[in-house]
Amino acid sequence: MLKFKHFPSMLSATEELTWGDPDPKDLRLLLPLAFPEWLRLMDGLAGLVTLLSESEQGTLEEAASWGYGEEGFFYPFLAKGSSIRNKLELSNSPFFISGSGDAELYREDAMGCLLSPIRVQDKLFGFFLLEMRSVPDERQTLLLGLFCQKISRLLGSSSPSKMDNFKSAQAEDSLGSLLFQLSKGENSQLEKFQKNGTIFIQGPSASGKKTLAKWIHRQYFSDRSALSVSVLPEQILKLEKTLAEWEKMAQFGSIIFENVEEYSLNQQRILYEYSQRKTAKCRLIFLEKQGSKPKEEFIYFRSLLGENRLELPAWKEWGRAEKKSAILPIFREVCELHGRLDLNLSQGALDSLVGGNSYQNLEDLRNAIEEAVLNSGSGEIGNSELNTEKARGVSLPDPEDLDLRKAVEAVERQKILLADKLFGGNQIRMAKALGISRGSLQYKLRNLGLG
Repeated sequence: MLKFKHFPSMLSATEELTWGDPDPKDLRLLLPLAFPEWLRLMDGLAGLVTLLSESEQGTLEEAASWGYGEEGFFYPFLAKGSSIRNKLELSNSPFFISGSGDAELYREDAMGCLLSPIRVQDKLFGFFLLEMRSVPDERQTLLLGLFCQKISRLLGSSSPSKMDNFKSAQAEDSLGSLLFQLSKGENSQLEKFQKNGTIFIQGPSASGKKTLAKWIHRQYFSDRSALSVSVLPEQILKLEKTLAEWEKMAQFGSIIFENVEEYSLNQQRILYEYSQRKTAKCRLIFLEKQGSKPKEEFIYFRSLLGENRLELPAWKEWGRAEKKSAILPIFREVCELHGRLDLNLSQGALDSLVGGNSYQNLEDLRNAIEEAVLNSGSGEIGNSELNTEKARGVSLPDPEDLDLRKAVEAVERQKILLADKLFGGNQIRMAKALGISRGSLQYKLRNLGLG
């Protein structure tokens, strides 16, 4: 009896995905190769498949597509918060959306699109979208559903680190979504940002303005970067040149401008003129501290800010349920950052964080959680690990935040907290390990609010 040995290299990409058992790491290589054949078998006109981004937390990025022009095509009806996106996130099986109404499609001859979620551990990990020339029959719907289940199984068997990244991405996205709700934001404002390229966010210090800005950016430009800047060149020519450099650094995504209230007339004028250019390649997100009076006002720039404005409330104005919804994703993010995925937050600690009067904003809250995570020796954070006094430290910055002073302070704080944990608060041993004098350590402890 003849026996045939299985050689994966002899299979086509479509056969490997359908009948084989490929390594999950190869999915992003196989899907673009297999997708055109799959689209033909499904009698589709155009379509795409998305997967959770490996570099941009909380976003779905294109893994394969076929049938579009060189510039591709964007589906506004799948933006987060839309009714169709919500249905997709809750669905376990494929469903058809008619091309009439709000579901604008690429192909004029498409009757609608067939959508199917890719789920891992009951979480949306991606989706298939196929533009169809007619309403799909049961065979087509079943085939797509089975294929998505196969992709889900492969992703579910991937390394724990991938799933940890997925959980962290979900945590970050849930916090951004919560902040958008608290700002009383509407989908029309997101669509306006996508179309006109500007949005303005006001709020108290450390109220989540930058977190909300990054969440807004990811709704439409998840495949590009969001660059945060807090200091602008004063000279006109230098600022114009710097803007061109920032465009490239942000990969023509979004630039987040902090401390807008401090901008001069010249800086405001240049930014306004940039926003009006048809050749502008970046979207602009402006952040301003609530209640602060601008040093100078360029009327057209201030008018631009007022056209698409969101306002975040202070922490003390949040409801208990909203505070709990913010605490849990922050806790998961901090645990992953420090490699403590084994930790849980006790109900008592959660109640203390919700009702604590010493926490004035999200930064105070995150610092308290971070110190508790670093100081924990058990599997659960209790009241004893929480610092009930207000901490003035700063958390690790985003890699694309250009504020060098904040980055240095953040790294110093992280190292000092780690040394404190390792040496039980012995300042002599801490100073030696950190490579600084004991006097310098004491100064930094006071300066960072850790003394």
